[in-house]
Amino acid sequence: MPTTLSKPAQPTPAQLTPAQAEPVLDLRTIPPYQRHQLIFASVQDLSPGDGFSLVNDHDPRPLHHQLLSLFGAGFSWEYLQQGPEVWAVRIALPQGAAATSLRVCIDRNGDVTVAAADARLGPDGNGGSVCEVTDVPPGTLEDDVLALLQGVIPPAGVVGIAYERLLARRNGSCCGGMCG
Repeated sequence: MPTTLSKPAQPTPAQLTPAQAEPVLDLRTIPPYQRHQLIFASVQDLSPGDGFSLVNDHDPRPLHHQLLSLFGAGFSWEYLQQGPEVWAVRIALPQGAAATSLRVCIDRNGDVTVAAADARLGPDGNGGSVCEVTDVPPGTLEDDVLALLQGVIPPAGVVGIAYERLLARRNGSCCGGMCG
C-alpha cells in the first residue's frame, strides 16, 4: 500500500488576524494577476487607525517595496507569521494619519514643479496650469508625486487630480481616468 504524505496543518486566516478582527486578504485563493491591484486598492481604502492582514504562500517583501514607492512611509507593515509555508503581514494606516494635497504647476510641455500652497488654481498665464493633487497618502514624498505627474497634461478646466488616478495612469491607464 503506497504511503500518503499529508501537509502539516496550516493556520487559518482567523488564527492570523489580530484581536481587532480586521479583514483578512488571503492571497492564496486569488489568481496572481489580480493580487497587486486588489492589495493596492485595499491600502488606498484604509482610514486612519484601520488595517488588514494579508496571507500568502511566500514572503511578500517585494510588495512592501512597491507599497513604499506608491504610498510612501505613511503605512505600517508588521509580520505576523514568517513561513515557511504561510506568510502573514498586517498592513495599517496609523491613527492620526491623514491624506494631504499638493499644489503643482504643469507647464505646456508636461513638466511639473511644486506650486505655492496659495497659488491660484487654473491657467497660469504661460500656457500651463496650476492643479491640486488630492488624497496623497501620508508620508508620500513630493518628488514621488512629481514623478507620477511627469507628462500629464490635464484636460482644459481640470484643476484637481486624485492621487489614485495618477497611480492608475502609471499602472497602464492612458490618463488615469481623467479623460472620462
